[in-house]
Amino acid sequence: MALSLTRPGAPPPPVVFSFLDHREFLRSWYDWKKAATRGFSYRSFARNAGFSSMSFLRDVIEGRRNISEDSVEKFVAAIGLVEDAAEYFRELVRYNREADVDKRSQYFRRLLLLQARREFSPVRQAQAKYYSDWVNIVVREAACLERFQGDPEKIGLAIRPAVPASQVKDSIQLLLELGMLQKTKEGCYKTSTPRLVPGDIDSAIVRGAKRQMLLHALNRLDTEGNQDTHISSVTLTVSTHRLAKVTEQIRQFRLDLLADTASDESPQEQVVQINFQLIPFLRAMDEA
Repeated sequence: MALSLTRPGAPPPPVVFSFLDHREFLRSWYDWKKAATRGFSYRSFARNAGFSSMSFLRDVIEGRRNISEDSVEKFVAAIGLVEDAAEYFRELVRYNREADVDKRSQYFRRLLLLQARREFSPVRQAQAKYYSDWVNIVVREAACLERFQGDPEKIGLAIRPAVPASQVKDSIQLLLELGMLQKTKEGCYKTSTPRLVPGDIDSAIVRGAKRQMLLHALNRLDTEGNQDTHISSVTLTVSTHRLAKVTEQIRQFRLDLLADTASDESPQEQVVQINFQLIPFLRAMDEA
């Protein structure tokens, strides 16, 4: 069997996140693959994906056949989709296949969340100063709110506890230098990307920022009259398997929360810190 070789100067493949119809994505992907790779055909795709029908991909694209829950994984592997891109394709197939209006709405929301995740920007080591002070984290979000019009004094007075305007100015200047804020022609500010996540930052620096935020949570817990602050906890027993699952659920919920709020089209009015803690209290059995 002849090997498929990529043609020099081939264009980049289509991005699955840009599509709301899996057949259209597959059509674009096939056209790209055909142009970019020598020897590629519907037959070679079927052979690589493990389909007995040599025309299965063409039949799906033209609407004569559907992708089942079992065959969708073959498509994911054959196309080379991974992580969020693979999940987006799975959800896209379900969305296009679903007839129930409420379920379609749920799938559509999931597609939007996965699209929004792509706008997360990792904080690099060169931007580590961002995590040096909790004020920088809050100011980055608050400086873009319309209610403040970029005024450091208004921002500082609104933060709980209040922060001097001079410190807010210094923070804004740092954020501009780090490329985390941009100044508009109206004199206000906007973020360069909707959401930030830690990148190749020294973990000790990130832990320091988390510690500062946890101290704020403790202060709110010890102070009466904070009706808008919600702090809850639960202590329970779990299996090792379930513990791993809970850890993954927290990670997924955090990402979905970032994506969901990044796609919020309503006016932005508040800055919040949401903390997640999973703390095993017992030593492992082999350590006891």
